[in-house]
Amino acid sequence: MSEYEYTPVPGRGLLTRKSLDLRLEHLQSKGYKIDQIQKSNINPYDIQKNIESFIGSVEVPLGIGGPLRMNIQGEEQDVYCVAGTLEGALMASMNRGAKAISLAGGVKGKMIHQRMMRAPMFQMNNSEEAAVFEAFVHDNFPQIKEQAESYSNHACLLKLDTVILDEFVTVRFIYTTGDAAGQNMTTTCTWHAIQWINQAFEATTGIEINHYIIEGNGASDKKVSQLLLDQGRGVKVEVECTLSEDIIKKVLRTDVTTIMNFFTPSKKLAAKDGMVGYNVNVANVIAAIFVATGQDLASIHESSTALLETKKVENGIHAKLTLYSLVIGTVGGGTHLPKQRQALELMGCYGTGKIERFATIIAGFCLGLELSTISAIASGEFAKAHEKLGRNKPVDWIQWNELNSDFITAVIRPYLSETPREIELHKGELEKGILMNICRRVTNKLIGFIPLSIETSKGEQKILIKSKAKDIEVIKGLHMMSASIDPKLSDLLSNHKDHLEYVNSHLKELLIPHEIHQLNGDGTPKYFGHILHNQREIFMLFQEFLDANTMHLMDSENKPWLWSKPLTKNVIDVINQIHLLFKNKDSLLEKVAVKQHLIAQTEEVHRCMIDILIMEYGEHYKVLNQFLDELIEGPQTQVHMTLVHNDFNPRNIAIRKNGEPVIYDWELSVIDYPQRDVVEFLSFVLEEDFSADQLMHWIEYHYQISESETSFEDWKNITLLSIKKYIVTRIVFYKTANVVMNLKFVDRIYANAMRMLQILEEN
Repeated sequence: MSEYEYTPVPGRGLLTRKSLDLRLEHLQSKGYKIDQIQKSNINPYDIQKNIESFIGSVEVPLGIGGPLRMNIQGEEQDVYCVAGTLEGALMASMNRGAKAISLAGGVKGKMIHQRMMRAPMFQMNNSEEAAVFEAFVHDNFPQIKEQAESYSNHACLLKLDTVILDEFVTVRFIYTTGDAAGQNMTTTCTWHAIQWINQAFEATTGIEINHYIIEGNGASDKKVSQLLLDQGRGVKVEVECTLSEDIIKKVLRTDVTTIMNFFTPSKKLAAKDGMVGYNVNVANVIAAIFVATGQDLASIHESSTALLETKKVENGIHAKLTLYSLVIGTVGGGTHLPKQRQALELMGCYGTGKIERFATIIAGFCLGLELSTISAIASGEFAKAHEKLGRNKPVDWIQWNELNSDFITAVIRPYLSETPREIELHKGELEKGILMNICRRVTNKLIGFIPLSIETSKGEQKILIKSKAKDIEVIKGLHMMSASIDPKLSDLLSNHKDHLEYVNSHLKELLIPHEIHQLNGDGTPKYFGHILHNQREIFMLFQEFLDANTMHLMDSENKPWLWSKPLTKNVIDVINQIHLLFKNKDSLLEKVAVKQHLIAQTEEVHRCMIDILIMEYGEHYKVLNQFLDELIEGPQTQVHMTLVHNDFNPRNIAIRKNGEPVIYDWELSVIDYPQRDVVEFLSFVLEEDFSADQLMHWIEYHYQISESETSFEDWKNITLLSIKKYIVTRIVFYKTANVVMNLKFVDRIYANAMRMLQILEEN
C-alpha cells in the first residue's frame, strides 16, 4: 500500500471569496509565487458556471480589426472585430486583407446552417439486436424529438443519424440551438432523450440495452474529421470576394499570376497530405476572436475546418472561403462577462438574433487574413518579415538588476557636485519614438527610456537613461516593417544599410551630446554621461529628464499655431550655433562616427519608396523622381557642410518656460548643409497658409547668422536643394510608413515643403 497522501486544493468546487483566499493561501504555503496571477478584476460570482478552482486571470492584449466592408443579409456596412493575440503582425495582416477586400467592393457572406451534434452510443447483445434498435430509433423520432426539446427553450432536434458497428449503435442527435453554441444545452437534452429511449425500447421490444453513454466520440466534438465537411457542427458559413489586379498590386504587393502559381500546387499538396479541407491560417483569426468574445477555446480546432477556393477571373481573382463547423454563440458560455460582452457589442453581435452576423464577420476577417498571408508568402514578404539580419551570436545584455545605485553613480558622479544620497529607478513606460518601437519588435534587450530620481543636498533631480538599440537592430526593425509594405523595399534597406542615416545610430546618440557638452554648446538636455560597451552591446545616454509638465512646448509636431516668431527664432539660433561648433571640424565629425548621407549610393531605396507612393497615392508623386535626379547630380557651391540633426522637428525639440530650446535625439545625424535642418523645422512650424514673406524672412535670417562666405543666391539655391532632399528622404519615408502607420503631420509638412519650393523658385 502506497504511503502517498493526496491533498486536494481547498474549496475546489466553490467560487466564493473565502474559497479563493483558501486556495491562494494553500499555494503560497507551498512556496508558489502567484502575486501576478491573483491580480484579477473578475468577480468570482460572475463565473460560477464557467470555471472551478479559480485563482486569478491572465491578460491577453486586444486589437481592433477593420473596417471590413461586408454585405450581411443584404445590407452593405463596415464592420470591425475585436481580437486577442500575442502574435505580432497578426492584426496588421488581418487589416491589410480587410483593406484590400473593402477597396475591391467588400465581401458577401451567408450562413448555410447552424447545428449542434451529440452522439450517444448504445451497446446491444449482438448485431441483430442492434438492427432492431436502429429501426426503433427512426420509427420513434417524433417522440424522441418531443422528449429532447422539452428540456430547452432553444434546442430543436432536426434529425437522428445512426451508425452500426458490430453490436454498437451510435445515434447522432442533430440540433439547431439558436444563438447559443449549444454544447451544454444539447448534452442535457440528449441525456433525457436517451433515458426515454432506454425505457421505451425495452417496453416495446422486450430487448434490454446492455449499456449506453452520452457521447461515443462520434460528434467530432473539438476534433477535426471528414464528418465536419460532410455534415457540419456549429455554423456553416460562406464568404466570397473578387479582387482586381490593381488592388492586389496596390495593397497586397503582388499580382494574380504570382498568387495562383503558389495556390494551385499548394492545394494539391495539401490533398496529397490528407489535409481536411484547405486553408492557410484561419485558426489565427478564429482563436483571436474566440479569446476576445468569450467562446469555447477548445472548439478552435474544429472551428478552423475550412475550404479556401480561388480562381482567376478577368483582371483579378475570385476567392471563396467556407467555414464548416464554427462553434460559436452570441449568448451563453463566457459571452456574459463584462469585457467579452463589450467586445461582442462592439461587433454588433451580442444577444439573440446575432449568430449569422457573428459567423459572417469571423469568416470575412478569416478570408482577409488568408488573402493577405497568401500574398505575403507568394511575394516573399512572409520570409522577409521573419528574416534575421546579421550575426546571431549570444550577447551578455545588461539586465534590470544591474541598474543599481553603484552602477548609476559611477556614470553620473563626474557631472555632479556631490555623490547622490539616494537613487530611485522608475520602471514606468515612457512614450518611445518610432525607431525605438520598431526595434522592440526584433530584440529582447533592455532598450527604451528609463527615468530615475537622484537625491542630493540641493534636492531632487530627475535624469533619463536612454538605452539604445544597435544600428543593425534598427535596420532589422525597418526591414520587418517594410516587408508588409513592399518586399523589394526590405531588400534594398538591407543592401544599402551602410549608406543610410541609420548607420551608427547607437553611437551618434551617445557621442554627439558628449561632444556638444565638451564644446560648451547650448540648447541640448543637460549631459550626465554615457556608457559605450561594444562587447555587451550597452549603449546608454544619461541626460536631463524633460518633464512635459515643466516645459512650455514639447511634442508639438501637430500644433504649428503654438510656434510664435520669437520661439522659431530661438530654435534657429540654437541649431545654427551647433552647426558652427562642428563647422570644418572633420576630425571631430569622424570621431562621432557620422557618415555623410550620400544620396547617389541610396538611389534605389528612394526610387522604390517613390514608386510605392505613386502606386498608393497617385501619379502626382512622379515629380519626386525629378527631385532625386537633381540631388544625384549635386550642386556646385561653396556653402560649408557640417553636422546636421537630420530629424529636426518638434518631435525632437522642446521649449523651456523661459523660451530656451532643447534639442535631443541625435541618432540620425549626418554631414550635410545646415539648411537641411532649418527647412525641416519650418515645414513643421509654419502654418499652412504661410506667406512668401514669412518664409523668406527665415531664409534670410538663417543666412545672416550662418557666417557663410558664399552669396545669398548660392545660399538660396542650396536651401532649395535641401528642401528637395528633405522631401525625398524624410517625407517620403514618413509617407511610405503611413501605409501601415498613421502619422497625422505627413500631408501637412509635405504641402508646406512643396509650397516652400514654389516660393523659393519664384524669388
